[in-house]
Amino acid sequence: MNYKFFPKISFLLLISFSFFEGLQAQNPPIEPSVILITNHQQLPQWTSPWKRGFTSSGNGTGFLIQNRWILTNAHVVSNSRLLLLKKTSSAEPFIARVVAIAHDSDLAILEADDPSFYQGMHPLELGKLPELQSHVRTYGYPIGGTTISRTEGVVSRVEFGTYVHSGVDSHLIIQTDSAINPGNSGGPVIQDGKVVGVAFQSNPNLNDVGYLIPVPLVRRFLKDMQDGVYDGVPEIGIQVSNLLNRHLRRFLKLPSDTSGVLIDRVLPQTPAEGKLHVGDVLVEIGGVPIDASGMVDYEGYQVPFHIMAEHQLVGDLLNFRIWRHQQFKEVELELSLPPFIKDFRLSYDTPPQYLIFGGLIFMPLNRNYLQSSPPSPALLYEHLYREAEKPGTRREQVLMIVGILPSPVNAGYTNLKNFVLNRVNGIPIRSLKHLKSVLAELKSSARFYRFESEWDPTLVVLDKEAVYREHERILERYGIAEGEQL
Repeated sequence: MNYKFFPKISFLLLISFSFFEGLQAQNPPIEPSVILITNHQQLPQWTSPWKRGFTSSGNGTGFLIQNRWILTNAHVVSNSRLLLLKKTSSAEPFIARVVAIAHDSDLAILEADDPSFYQGMHPLELGKLPELQSHVRTYGYPIGGTTISRTEGVVSRVEFGTYVHSGVDSHLIIQTDSAINPGNSGGPVIQDGKVVGVAFQSNPNLNDVGYLIPVPLVRRFLKDMQDGVYDGVPEIGIQVSNLLNRHLRRFLKLPSDTSGVLIDRVLPQTPAEGKLHVGDVLVEIGGVPIDASGMVDYEGYQVPFHIMAEHQLVGDLLNFRIWRHQQFKEVELELSLPPFIKDFRLSYDTPPQYLIFGGLIFMPLNRNYLQSSPPSPALLYEHLYREAEKPGTRREQVLMIVGILPSPVNAGYTNLKNFVLNRVNGIPIRSLKHLKSVLAELKSSARFYRFESEWDPTLVVLDKEAVYREHERILERYGIAEGEQL
């Protein structure tokens, strides 16, 4: 997988607040298999994690595929409290549940609770990658109407692009000028009666440009969830540069008939660690040659070589041919997920973790928090750069004191915010659960709790007896039902 941290994204997710659409006039017709999805959702509050967020409703599109599954986008059904389905042949809504969700690929599978929902519907068949300049038709329920809509356009690009829903993942993406508007999310894109993509995002800076999730990524998702658990898209764990400069190729003594990419960095705790080295030239991946710009031939398209790992499953073996010390070598990697990826991606369907102790609010650092509050240099370093610059030093969770609930027990610290916690009474803290256990262990031996940070010289000290005396009063004073959520 090829992912970037905090990309400058101007794309818009296409979940709207109204949906409906149809499909190409084939035999049988496509429209009856296209579904309006209404998501009644509740978003968490990352700056006040004990609070329930506001409820809202939004509409998206889905369509019937194999096994009575309804395929849609993950962002259409995220943070859901109630999912309703509506088909063209009935005004009655049906309750749905999420079978599987892939936030890294912005895909989800739903099922209707009532078997009668499927009457009069037929599953749509998955096709293949469409050719450039070929015509496609998009179906969905975009805003501006209540009935199913279809638009036509041509395929203009097939390349790697950022998936906005997760915020960090880059996958294969199809660009088309078929109108894809808010509400089209999750709708099928049809060519020759088969699905060639799933509509999912647009670019507000460009006119008449929309983006599709291509069928190969859909097939990977369906294959991944066959055991009932979605593992995710694996990665290799390297950063590379191209070998377009002929002088660099000569310097590396690379044979004249050989191309590839130069490995600049091997990321720690990834499949490549210990197997691939900085200075290696990656020549082939999965038996497919890599050109000097890092591209491989994939179903007739030139795309980044990462594609060969992306469509594998976690635990699969992938073969590489490399040029090392002026010799060709064969290397085999077992693919796995990127380390700390849950913190790097935007989180959905899970409430924020927190622990309140002496009025101090402790939370683990993640991308959601960084997007909800202006980040400090310390938070950015801990989140993005520590493991790259100092491999093996990143903790299971980076903990912060995100704020203070003013009380006599914490007088003098009420302006403390985004305090990166490293140690308590000299004990290095690994995670929020570890913090809770350390505080409990110190209860019988310590008179004071001392919280220290490598980033902030402020010494935060709380009196043990005052902490436990004031704990329930603090929660009651600020209307907090639970002092922790781990």
